[in-house]
Amino acid sequence: MKNLIIVVVLLVGAYFLVTKVVDGTKKLEDNNDMHTNYIKKKVEDKDKKYHKVDSLGQDVFVGTGLSLQEKKDIWSRSPLKDEMISKFPKFDLMYSFTRTRIEDSDLRRAVDKVVKGVETKFLSGSIDANEARYQLGLIE
Repeated sequence: MKNLIIVVVLLVGAYFLVTKVVDGTKKLEDNNDMHTNYIKKKVEDKDKKYHKVDSLGQDVFVGTGLSLQEKKDIWSRSPLKDEMISKFPKFDLMYSFTRTRIEDSDLRRAVDKVVKGVETKFLSGSIDANEARYQLGLIE
């Protein structure tokens, strides 16, 4: 009987630990995620004015009135960059993407330069596919 009471007390303690302490930790993680999502949305909203929708319904990067460095910063956060990288290893599609989806000629040249450098390294075998995708995300 005494052992049964000890087991019940331990189970109640374990239940309390799991429901209160672990749940509280999850709430802290959720708050952190909410803050991260808020910051991300704030940046996306700020960057939206440099994108437009073309006649085909596709997002296009415009970037008028910005310095080249500001354009590169916005491109680095842009979902268009991820869409371009998703076309890897079809470099011809990547070049076509930059011609049709980046209106700014300075940024287009900078992105094309990165694509060309990665293409050369990848086709020569000096970098693998994962490294190529990583380098495509970088802009100098």
